[in-house]
Formats: sequence, C-alpha cells, structure tokens
Amino acid sequence: MEVKAQYLIMEKDFPGLLKALLKEGIVEKIIGAETKVSKKTGEEDRFTVSPILWSNPDEIEKFPLSNLIAYGYARTDSASKYLHKSVDGGKNQKIGLIARPCDIRALIELAKIRQVNLDNLFIIALEEQGLMLDVSKNLKKAKNIDPSKIIKEKVDDDGIIFLFDDGKTKKVEMDIADNCSRCSQKKPVMADISISNIGLPIDSNSVILKVYSEKGAELLEKSGIEVKDLPNDIKNAHEEKMKEILEAAEQKWAKDLEEWNQLSQEQKIEQLLKCTMCGMCIRACPVCYCVDCILQQKRKDKNIDNVSYQLTRIAHVADRCVQCGKCSNNCPVDLPLSLIFQALKKQFAEKFNYRAGSSVEDIPFRSAEAIKQMELEKTA
Repeated sequence: MEVKAQYLIMEKDFPGLLKALLKEGIVEKIIGAETKVSKKTGEEDRFTVSPILWSNPDEIEKFPLSNLIAYGYARTDSASKYLHKSVDGGKNQKIGLIARPCDIRALIELAKIRQVNLDNLFIIALEEQGLMLDVSKNLKKAKNIDPSKIIKEKVDDDGIIFLFDDGKTKKVEMDIADNCSRCSQKKPVMADISISNIGLPIDSNSVILKVYSEKGAELLEKSGIEVKDLPNDIKNAHEEKMKEILEAAEQKWAKDLEEWNQLSQEQKIEQLLKCTMCGMCIRACPVCYCVDCILQQKRKDKNIDNVSYQLTRIAHVADRCVQCGKCSNNCPVDLPLSLIFQALKKQFAEKFNYRAGSSVEDIPFRSAEAIKQMELEKTA
C-alpha cells in the first residue's frame, strides 16, 4: 500500500480528526475507545480500554491513544469483532474505526464471507510494536510506581516506558505478548490513514500520521488540525526502528516454529489436554462468524472432549486465521494456540499460496470457487 504523505500531528489533536469524521459526514458512527472508570471511586484504570460507539462529535472529548496502542482493547474485544458483532459489519452505515494491522486483516477475511462492507469503512490503522498484557497486575511487583500519576505509556523492546505527571519517566521490564513478539505483519495492508509512535521518544507531544487514500487526505484538510511535514531524522528513526522490530519478529517466529515442529504429535496433543473448554478463544476470535456455535452446544451437552473441542475449532478457522493472537492472549491455561495457527499458516502459504487477510482478491483455498479451480487443473 502506497503512502501518499507523512506528517507529524500533535497527539492532543487526534480527537479532532475523529470529530471531523462525524462533522463532515464522512462516517455516521465511530468505534472509539475509553478507559475503565470505577463507579465507586471515580478512579481511572488506564490499563483497561474498551470500545465505545460515537455518533455525535460532542461525545468525543478525549481519546486514550497511547493506552490503546500499548494495551489494545481489553480481554476479548477488538475493533474488527466489535464492528462485526455490534455494528452489523458496517453493512448499511458508514463507520470509522481505529484498527491494528491484524484487525484490518480480519476485516478482509470477514468481507470475503459478506460479514463486513469494506466500502463503508474509514480505517485509521495503528502501526505499533505489539501489545502489553496484564500490565496492572505486573505493576504490583514494581516499586515506586503510582498508576494514578501515569499520563502516557510506550512499548519498548524489553518493557514499557511510563511518563508521569511530573515529567519523569520510568521503564519497567515486561514481555510483549508472545504472538506480537513474532508477528512481522505490523504494517496495515489497507487503511485511509495510520498513526504511529514508533521512532518517537515518550515525551514527544506528536505522533506520526501517514495518508494512504483520498478520503484520508480529505479528512486531514477538512479537520483543520495543524500538520507538519515529517522531518527526515524522525522518518529515518521510524523506518529503522520498524525494520529492527520486523527482523526481530521474523527471527523469533523462525525459532519458535522450529521448536514447535520438533515436538511429536503426542507432545502437541498433550498440550491440548489442558483445555478447559471455557470458550474464551471462540469469543475472542475476530473471524469466527457463526451465529450458533456447535462447539459451545456440544460442550453444554457434554458430548465432546477437550482435545476434539480444540482440534475442531482449529480446523474450522485455520484458513481464516489472521494471527491476531486473541485466542492465546485470552486462554486461561496458556495453550500455544497462536503458534499452532502460525505453523498452519506457513503450510497454507507453501501449499496453496494463501495468506489470510492479505487481499480481498485472494480466493480462500477451501471455498467452492477454489476447489472448482483445483478440479479443473487436475483435468487439464
């Protein structure tokens, strides 16, 4: 996807872009974000971010941008799943959303099965390093950190950096989500604009904005926010850091996959025996679209075992899996689900030249059309 222009904008002006989307009638609704606030104490939990639907620009007072980049939506929520399940896939109304690259790949797969109308979407992509999980829990082990004093966060190679209200910063060692650490698909395959903080220091007041479409350029012009051409030094720092992140991810992917492939079938199945059939992987999956889940029903009826439960689910969604890692991130017993899907992804690419979420033009290899083509090739 070609970048038409690159700018610096003030982070505080990001809500202005969202307001303009609604004011100018570019979209009818926006899937935004809000942090959790305790009803009892009024205290903000900045580590828990949930999607919220906005239709009135006056509803958009602020936006937890650094939070969303660092933590993503909480638990099973994602932009793509929220669009599909709560806004009917944008089939009959124009929707704006802030999406991670894996969300965008999910939208492409959902569009192939007519669950999402891509023409009705305005996509703001996030170019990011990866998600940090269970930060609130992990911070309890850290010393001299008052979460109420944190005003900004940024994911780093081996942890997370916090900016406090007194201007000081502190880095806490934490691991990026396992799936994110080996994901080299961190650039959006489809978007109108993108936002990134990669290559910028945490105390920067700016974020990098890239324009990919005419709609994106139109929004920037109509919003009236101040933009500055991206300086070469920041552009170079951004590109070099992105290259470094992607190379490290590819190396970890190769290492983890090699270790996985060295396991026997018995050892792999043994790991699935830990499954409790809780259904979190199903609820979190952005490309699961069944209205009634037969697996959940079989579990309720107690006529399926945990290994069959997982193997059936894997067989059901493997060719649509977009490597978001939501299943692994939400699994209470840490099944290596994302690694299983990544191993299958490699095989699908080699055998069928198919990579889920890469393009709306790609024909799923299990579709009737693809099977018909394969049959024709056999008889040719």
